[in-house]
Amino acid sequence: MPHADQVRKHARWRQGWSSGRSSLAWLLPLGDQPELRRLANQYQYALRDLPGFDPVPLEWMHILLQENGFHDEAPEGRVAALLEAARERLSSFAALSLSFHSGLVLPEALALPAEPQATLTDLRARLREATATVVGSDLAGEPEEIDQHVSLAFSTADGPAVFAKATLDATSAEPATVRVPSISLARLNRDHACNEWEVLGEVQLSG
Repeated sequence: MPHADQVRKHARWRQGWSSGRSSLAWLLPLGDQPELRRLANQYQYALRDLPGFDPVPLEWMHILLQENGFHDEAPEGRVAALLEAARERLSSFAALSLSFHSGLVLPEALALPAEPQATLTDLRARLREATATVVGSDLAGEPEEIDQHVSLAFSTADGPAVFAKATLDATSAEPATVRVPSISLARLNRDHACNEWEVLGEVQLSG
């Protein structure tokens, strides 16, 4: 997976977002994974003197799988319905085993891609199918880039990525493998520099 040649300032606001507003989102919270924290900390230490990037606090590391509309627009019972639909659709889906190693420059962030990507693609497709049974035509469209990585730092300015690429490539770190036994439905907020959330429910992956 090639590095981006240029970075741009991370745009945390999306259409319809404003201060204090939250979405309902499926995500994989990964801040409690010791091996991933070790790896992320090594890269963030190497990046400490690189201007133009804000590190993501380790406790907020995650992979965003699917957003399901704004929390304040969700009708009563939406959370329970989403959880029930996902549990049914993912009843045969096994716990995830994901590996992370080399840092990557993305257009708005420095990140650790998750492998195998195909596992996350399959999980997300099933989640979208489950979500569609609940929200119908309100299902969010497919984004141009699907989030299949953990962000290490977000870009705070536009510019060339040459120094970020050199720093990541020069960092020697052992890969990390994590086991993820569940996914979370969360109330996700973008008021601060990185995504923060409150878990509303979980779906176990035990197929």
